[in-house]
Amino acid sequence: MRISTARFVFGGGRYSRYAKAIAPDAEKLVREKFGSLPAAIHVVLNGDTSQLDHLVNTAEAELLPGITPTHVNAVSRADRHSRRAYGQTTIDRNGVLIVLQIANMRSEADVAETLVHELIHAHQLGDRAARGLHLDYLKHVWGRQPMKPNTVSAYELLIDQRETEAYGAESLASQL
Repeated sequence: MRISTARFVFGGGRYSRYAKAIAPDAEKLVREKFGSLPAAIHVVLNGDTSQLDHLVNTAEAELLPGITPTHVNAVSRADRHSRRAYGQTTIDRNGVLIVLQIANMRSEADVAETLVHELIHAHQLGDRAARGLHLDYLKHVWGRQPMKPNTVSAYELLIDQRETEAYGAESLASQL
Protein backbone atom coordinates (compact mmCIF):
# COMPACT_ATOMS: atom_id res chain seq x y z
CA MET A 1 0.00 0.00 0.00
CA ARG A 2 1.31 3.39 -1.00
CA ILE A 3 0.22 6.47 0.95
CA SER A 4 0.56 10.06 -0.20
CA THR A 5 -0.94 13.41 0.73
CA ALA A 6 -2.64 16.06 -1.38
CA ARG A 7 -3.53 19.66 -0.61
CA PHE A 8 -2.25 19.82 2.95
CA VAL A 9 -0.36 22.50 4.75
CA PHE A 10 2.38 20.90 6.85
CA GLY A 11 1.49 17.29 6.06
CA GLY A 12 -2.09 17.14 7.25
CA GLY A 13 -1.81 17.12 11.00
CA ARG A 14 -2.79 14.56 13.59
CA TYR A 15 -5.39 12.61 11.60
CA SER A 16 -3.11 12.32 8.60
CA ARG A 17 -0.32 10.91 10.79
CA TYR A 18 -2.82 8.56 12.43
CA ALA A 19 -4.04 7.29 9.05
CA LYS A 20 -0.46 6.58 7.99
CA ALA A 21 0.24 4.77 11.27
CA ILE A 22 -2.80 2.46 11.18
CA ALA A 23 -2.90 1.78 7.43
CA PRO A 24 -0.73 -1.39 7.51
CA ASP A 25 -2.80 -2.84 10.37
CA ALA A 26 -6.07 -1.92 8.65
CA GLU A 27 -4.89 -3.60 5.46
CA LYS A 28 -3.90 -6.74 7.38
CA LEU A 29 -7.24 -6.78 9.23
CA VAL A 30 -9.28 -6.53 6.04
CA ARG A 31 -7.17 -9.24 4.36
CA GLU A 32 -7.71 -11.57 7.34
CA LYS A 33 -11.47 -10.99 7.52
CA PHE A 34 -12.38 -10.64 3.83
CA GLY A 35 -9.57 -12.15 1.77
CA SER A 36 -7.40 -10.75 -0.96
CA LEU A 37 -6.79 -7.11 -1.71
CA PRO A 38 -5.30 -5.72 -4.91
CA ALA A 39 -1.51 -5.73 -4.97
CA ALA A 40 -1.48 -2.01 -5.75
CA ILE A 41 -3.48 0.22 -3.43
CA HIS A 42 -2.78 3.94 -3.43
CA VAL A 43 -4.24 5.86 -0.50
CA VAL A 44 -4.36 9.63 -0.92
CA LEU A 45 -4.90 11.63 2.25
CA ASN A 46 -6.69 14.71 0.95
CA GLY A 47 -6.86 18.02 2.77
CA ASP A 48 -9.07 19.99 0.36
CA THR A 49 -12.71 18.92 0.30
CA SER A 50 -13.20 20.47 -3.12
CA GLN A 51 -10.67 18.06 -4.65
CA LEU A 52 -12.11 14.60 -3.89
CA ASP A 53 -14.08 14.42 -7.13
CA HIS A 54 -11.16 15.74 -9.15
CA LEU A 55 -8.74 13.15 -7.73
CA VAL A 56 -11.16 10.27 -8.36
CA ASN A 57 -12.31 11.51 -11.76
CA THR A 58 -8.72 11.99 -12.95
CA ALA A 59 -7.83 8.40 -12.00
CA GLU A 60 -10.92 7.07 -13.79
CA ALA A 61 -10.35 9.22 -16.86
CA GLU A 62 -6.85 7.81 -17.28
CA LEU A 63 -8.50 4.43 -17.94
CA LEU A 64 -10.70 5.79 -20.72
CA PRO A 65 -9.30 6.86 -24.09
CA GLY A 66 -10.48 10.26 -25.24
CA ILE A 67 -11.14 11.77 -21.83
CA THR A 68 -9.14 14.98 -21.46
CA PRO A 69 -8.33 17.18 -18.46
CA THR A 70 -11.06 19.52 -19.69
CA HIS A 71 -13.62 16.71 -19.38
CA VAL A 72 -12.35 15.86 -15.90
CA ASN A 73 -12.53 19.46 -14.71
CA ALA A 74 -16.08 19.89 -16.03
CA VAL A 75 -17.27 16.72 -14.30
CA SER A 76 -15.42 17.59 -11.10
CA ARG A 77 -17.02 21.03 -10.94
CA ALA A 78 -20.47 19.58 -11.54
CA ASP A 79 -20.15 16.79 -8.97
CA ARG A 80 -20.18 18.55 -5.61
CA HIS A 81 -22.04 15.93 -3.52
CA SER A 82 -18.84 14.51 -2.14
CA ARG A 83 -17.60 17.60 -0.29
CA ARG A 84 -19.04 16.09 2.91
CA ALA A 85 -17.84 12.55 2.15
CA TYR A 86 -15.12 10.93 4.23
CA GLY A 87 -13.69 8.87 1.39
CA GLN A 88 -14.10 7.30 -2.01
CA THR A 89 -12.57 4.30 -3.78
CA THR A 90 -12.17 3.60 -7.48
CA ILE A 91 -9.99 1.63 -9.83
CA ASP A 92 -6.94 3.25 -11.39
CA ARG A 93 -4.23 2.19 -13.83
CA ASN A 94 -2.27 0.20 -11.27
CA GLY A 95 -4.99 -1.19 -9.04
CA VAL A 96 -7.19 0.76 -6.65
CA LEU A 97 -7.19 4.39 -5.55
CA ILE A 98 -8.58 5.34 -2.14
CA VAL A 99 -9.02 9.01 -1.35
CA LEU A 100 -9.60 9.85 2.31
CA GLN A 101 -11.02 13.30 3.06
CA ILE A 102 -8.94 13.92 6.17
CA ALA A 103 -10.24 17.50 6.33
CA ASN A 104 -13.77 16.20 7.08
CA MET A 105 -12.79 13.81 9.86
CA ARG A 106 -13.34 14.80 13.47
CA SER A 107 -11.81 11.87 15.37
CA GLU A 108 -9.41 8.97 15.11
CA ALA A 109 -12.47 6.70 14.99
CA ASP A 110 -13.60 8.52 11.81
CA VAL A 111 -10.18 7.87 10.27
CA ALA A 112 -10.09 4.20 11.23
CA GLU A 113 -13.68 3.43 10.22
CA THR A 114 -13.32 5.20 6.89
CA LEU A 115 -10.05 3.47 6.09
CA VAL A 116 -11.58 0.05 6.84
CA HIS A 117 -14.70 0.97 4.83
CA GLU A 118 -12.67 2.00 1.78
CA LEU A 119 -10.38 -1.04 2.05
CA ILE A 120 -13.50 -3.21 1.88
CA HIS A 121 -14.29 -1.46 -1.42
CA ALA A 122 -10.72 -2.17 -2.55
CA HIS A 123 -11.35 -5.84 -1.80
CA GLN A 124 -14.65 -5.72 -3.72
CA LEU A 125 -12.97 -4.18 -6.79
CA GLY A 126 -9.82 -6.27 -6.55
CA ASP A 127 -10.40 -9.27 -8.77
CA ARG A 128 -10.23 -9.18 -12.55
CA ALA A 129 -13.97 -9.72 -13.13
CA ALA A 130 -15.01 -6.99 -10.67
CA ARG A 131 -12.46 -4.60 -12.15
CA GLY A 132 -13.70 -5.33 -15.68
CA LEU A 133 -17.33 -4.80 -14.72
CA HIS A 134 -16.50 -1.54 -12.98
CA LEU A 135 -14.53 -0.37 -16.02
CA ASP A 136 -17.58 -1.11 -18.21
CA TYR A 137 -19.70 0.93 -15.80
CA LEU A 138 -17.21 3.82 -15.94
CA LYS A 139 -17.32 3.75 -19.74
CA HIS A 140 -21.09 4.05 -19.47
CA VAL A 141 -20.99 6.84 -16.88
CA TRP A 142 -18.42 8.82 -18.87
CA GLY A 143 -20.46 8.42 -22.07
CA ARG A 144 -17.96 6.24 -23.89
CA GLN A 145 -19.90 2.98 -24.22
CA PRO A 146 -23.53 2.63 -23.16
CA MET A 147 -24.68 -0.33 -21.12
CA LYS A 148 -28.11 -1.89 -21.38
CA PRO A 149 -30.51 -0.34 -18.85
CA ASN A 150 -31.03 -3.65 -17.04
CA THR A 151 -27.23 -4.09 -16.78
CA VAL A 152 -26.87 -0.59 -15.33
CA SER A 153 -29.66 -1.29 -12.82
CA ALA A 154 -28.09 -4.58 -11.80
CA TYR A 155 -24.66 -3.01 -11.35
CA GLU A 156 -26.04 -0.11 -9.33
CA LEU A 157 -27.82 -2.63 -7.10
CA LEU A 158 -24.46 -4.37 -6.65
CA ILE A 159 -22.89 -1.01 -5.71
CA ASP A 160 -25.59 -0.57 -3.05
CA GLN A 161 -24.93 -4.09 -1.71
CA ARG A 162 -21.19 -3.39 -1.59
CA GLU A 163 -21.84 -0.17 0.29
CA THR A 164 -23.94 -2.04 2.85
CA GLU A 165 -21.15 -4.59 3.29
CA ALA A 166 -18.55 -1.84 3.76
CA TYR A 167 -20.69 -0.01 6.35
CA GLY A 168 -21.18 -3.29 8.18
CA ALA A 169 -17.43 -3.85 8.35
CA GLU A 170 -16.63 -0.46 9.88
CA SER A 171 -16.93 -1.95 13.36
CA LEU A 172 -13.68 -3.82 12.66
CA ALA A 173 -11.91 -0.49 13.06
CA SER A 174 -12.24 -0.83 16.84
CA GLN A 175 -9.57 -3.57 16.58
CA LEU A 176 -6.99 -1.10 15.29
